[in-house]
Amino acid sequence: MNILVTGANGQLGNEMRRVSSTSSNQYIFTDVAGLDITSRDSIRKMVNDKQIHVIVNCAAYTNVDKAEDDFATADLLNNKAVENLAVVAKETDATLIHVSTDYVFQGDRNIPCREDWETNPLGVYGKTKLAGEHSIQETGCHYLIFRTAWLYSPYGKNFVKTMRQLTSDKDTLKVVFDQVGTPTYAGDLASVIYQVIEENQLYKEGTICFCPPATAGRTPVRSCASFSGRDSLMTARSSSR
Repeated sequence: MNILVTGANGQLGNEMRRVSSTSSNQYIFTDVAGLDITSRDSIRKMVNDKQIHVIVNCAAYTNVDKAEDDFATADLLNNKAVENLAVVAKETDATLIHVSTDYVFQGDRNIPCREDWETNPLGVYGKTKLAGEHSIQETGCHYLIFRTAWLYSPYGKNFVKTMRQLTSDKDTLKVVFDQVGTPTYAGDLASVIYQVIEENQLYKEGTICFCPPATAGRTPVRSCASFSGRDSLMTARSSSR
């Protein structure tokens, strides 16, 4: 099989490179310089020229705060570009594996998300990611959607790197104890996607929530702090303060 991976220079894309390095299938890695996913014609040419069977979309607009002031760009990358990929996948009978987010939910339950929960995103980022999910479903292409959260890896910026840096630099660090999150190792998600492809489980279409067990905000920060030897300098606070 020929597999196209978009957003290949990000956290998940780099982990996909790593886990697929010994595959007998051909993985083709592209980023914005190699493929403009906002152009349907560019996607169509790539998919037809390379005879792509599976598209793994690791590309996204992920700046949650900035998205509030930049709806157009967030929607372009998280929704319209995703629709482009889905349309071409439908045209060529390829399968689209797309990565979404827990931000499609309201985020007030503080328990692990279920696939059958009602979606109700509160911010622009979550709304554009949910719109991307709907665009995929409306095309009728073969698809798998993985909803995940707080990706971290050795690559790029992420929660774990930020917390390790803060716990190294600051004498004290106040951390909320009443918010729950699920830091997810990008390598684990890449391995699952790789397994689905390599074991030809592409017929298992639908939406999957992929995250480890949820923990309070202070717990993953404490784990990060232990690497810096600064665990005793952490203090807990309520998110309402």
